[in-house]
Amino acid sequence: MKISEIRKKFAEYFEKHGHDKKASSSLIPENDPTLLFANAGMNQFKDYFTGKANAKNPRAVSIQKCVRAGGKHNDLENVGLTARHHTFFEMLGNFSFGDYFKEEAIRFAWDFLTKELKIPTSKLYVTVHHTDDEALKIWNEKIGVPKEKIFKKGDKDNFWEMGEFGPCGPCSEIFYDHGEEYKDPNVDPQTATDILDDEMRYVEIWNLVFMQFEKTPEGKFNLPKPSIDTGAGLERLAACLQGVYWNYDTDAFTPIISKLESFSGKKYNDENYTSSFRIVADHIRAATMLITDGVIPSNEGRGYVLRRIIRRAIRHIRKLDAPNMSFSKLIPTVFEILGDEYPQNKNNIALATKLLELEEKKFLETLDKGLKFLNEATKANVKNSIFPGSMAFKLYDTYGFPLDLTQIILQEQNIQVDIKEFNSEMKKRKEESKKSWKGGSAVDNKLFFEIKEKHGETQFTGYSTLKQEATLLEKTPVGEYSALIFDKTSFYGESGGQAGDTGYVISDGNIISQIDDTQKPVENLFVHFSKNADALEIGQKYTLHVDTIKRKLTARNHSATHLLQSALIETLGDHIKQAGSQVDSKRLRFDFTHPQAVSKKELKAVEQLVNKKIEEALNVEANLMTKDQAVSKGALALFGEKYGDEVRVLEMGNFSTELCGGTHVSNTNEIELFTIISEGSLSTGVRRIEALTSSNAITRLKNRSDILEILEQQTNANASLITDRIENMSKEIKSKQKEIERLQEKLQNLESKDLFNNTEKLNSTTNLTIVNAPEDSDLRKLSDIFINDFPNNIGILYKLEDGKTNVLIRAPKKLKSVHCGNILKESLKELDGRGGGRPDMAQGSGPNNNIEKFLETAKKLITESI
Repeated sequence: MKISEIRKKFAEYFEKHGHDKKASSSLIPENDPTLLFANAGMNQFKDYFTGKANAKNPRAVSIQKCVRAGGKHNDLENVGLTARHHTFFEMLGNFSFGDYFKEEAIRFAWDFLTKELKIPTSKLYVTVHHTDDEALKIWNEKIGVPKEKIFKKGDKDNFWEMGEFGPCGPCSEIFYDHGEEYKDPNVDPQTATDILDDEMRYVEIWNLVFMQFEKTPEGKFNLPKPSIDTGAGLERLAACLQGVYWNYDTDAFTPIISKLESFSGKKYNDENYTSSFRIVADHIRAATMLITDGVIPSNEGRGYVLRRIIRRAIRHIRKLDAPNMSFSKLIPTVFEILGDEYPQNKNNIALATKLLELEEKKFLETLDKGLKFLNEATKANVKNSIFPGSMAFKLYDTYGFPLDLTQIILQEQNIQVDIKEFNSEMKKRKEESKKSWKGGSAVDNKLFFEIKEKHGETQFTGYSTLKQEATLLEKTPVGEYSALIFDKTSFYGESGGQAGDTGYVISDGNIISQIDDTQKPVENLFVHFSKNADALEIGQKYTLHVDTIKRKLTARNHSATHLLQSALIETLGDHIKQAGSQVDSKRLRFDFTHPQAVSKKELKAVEQLVNKKIEEALNVEANLMTKDQAVSKGALALFGEKYGDEVRVLEMGNFSTELCGGTHVSNTNEIELFTIISEGSLSTGVRRIEALTSSNAITRLKNRSDILEILEQQTNANASLITDRIENMSKEIKSKQKEIERLQEKLQNLESKDLFNNTEKLNSTTNLTIVNAPEDSDLRKLSDIFINDFPNNIGILYKLEDGKTNVLIRAPKKLKSVHCGNILKESLKELDGRGGGRPDMAQGSGPNNNIEKFLETAKKLITESI
């Protein structure tokens, strides 16, 4: 049975039993700083399990994309070496949020496996938590599994946790017997607790978690309603159904492996290359899905893990002798395998291609540098045939060398890596990486979930009106503000990068409260924040009035970001994806994926195209439709954004089509003018443009025009000639500056002759000169003059400046017995100073002005060296 059929059967089976099919959430967990990547199907339903929110349907089914390559769940180092470890995999899951519990969950799983997939019951075994007699009884008495095929396990095996904190509970697992031929020869039946200790032969294919608790920093607590979270690995099921042992031999991987064979000329069944084929096949799936979900390769957090995956794959592509730049060519095959299950990822193929090409090119350059570093480090640092772990880690961290690569190269020279030191460095790096993605505790919005549960969603009328009569439903203190919830509102709540509206609450024609911000802390609940809401009473009607000027300016900026994205795509390519934005009444900021700086010529073309579309007065129209309809229209979506079944699609003529819930102009001509004020790097592969529209753009251009007028007057040149005039003036200033420097150096040469008179003989060939330099002199330049005029002499130069003593010792390079750096460090103790340098020159300073003591010590050390 092909994986596409397994996906379809799974979803249809649970939909038939009252479950709503939910689209996979992003691999970047939404509002959950405790997770590096989505690692299980239940991640997106966390609030339903904890009781913070209530699902419309308490039954759900999903096919969730998962990555386990960092944080608590990390399978990266095992990938390619075992039959079932993967960085990216698909998790089939069915969920109950306080609806059915153990018996129904167990029956659903058993019936699907044995009746829908027709797996023989003789092949299946079951585990339960050692305290869960209830589950054991259900399996035995209700399902009919013999007791001898049910095994009790402890917390390590049968208590599931999504991460450090969050929902958790005991679980029951279903195992598949791959057969006697796959028995682990290292497992002793006499010492094994049960047959399932043989993890090679018996493979877990389904985990039923009986979600009963929530772990918090304060402890473990009962959930309000016992729930069900199940997960079945698609790749593992496919192996059972396709009669193979290794997941890599299923059609989840074989098309990629075939493509690799054609690239490399190597054969998958050649044991010298099998592991490399598997690693590349796994890693292209992970890299593709992470990038198309918005993770950009970088040196920290999620981007760091992604870069490690990419570099590990490229190393094995090289081992297969595939041509350079082969990795990105596997992307189309990945999506042939995944089909239409993840349409948003599929829409970002161009971005994945661009970034993987860039990463491969950069790493191939780094690989050669890494080999050079390894050779040099081996010569300089190996003692007793041990290579320092810190050096091995630098190869791993800076040059992308996996530890096993370093070990293989060094083993040829009978050199071992200090693993203990390497692991210590790795631990430090993981802690740093964790800090870079872990943003602290998530905001506890339980209060607002409860308000929404009590009153329902807020009716938003702000697309069509800025004034709305509404009833105040709740008023509750939040810090220095009062949080106000009305039944209706014309105020836009901050989301999608657009700032929340501000405005007024009016009663009987009078302003009685000012709204400073509007937020949506939970979906479709609009919360208005005010510092002067004392006069407002719950249950009373008021008129909500949005600040008209701010709203119009904000709408113009928001609409301009849509034009900007389309203009960037048309100018730079369809790898451009929005990676974030912020719009308010003052300006707009737009982040987008692009591997290098945008040239001035390209920026000018983008700006001109946006202004052309403003001038064309394109009609702006918003329509509600299903997500599938929106995708078929080619609507652009924001990375990682969670969309409901019904979405709002905003179209600007035939130029821009995007999913967007923001407020906009009705015609692009209302934007008036668009001007870019800056473009720069936000992070590797992500750029940021800041721009102005409307009156703000006009004001900026007017201010620049005023400055230009002043420059015209000061340079006595009109606007068309002013750049030439300033360039000529700049050249003239540089020429004069060089002339001044030449004169100063000449003067210093003349003056310095008298400074070098304080000389005494050290031996027949070498003299020592003490130089008391002027306060404003450059000791280094002065020492160059000295050594040029007296190539056999040693010089000690010093000056007192700003209450600090500056010193420099200079010696001929051929005088090997004198080390200026060592002499200076020892002598600086007399000045309480710091410094250092080379054998022939060293420089430093200190707050103590005891120069006589310094000179005495330095002279003594020099004399002893001679």
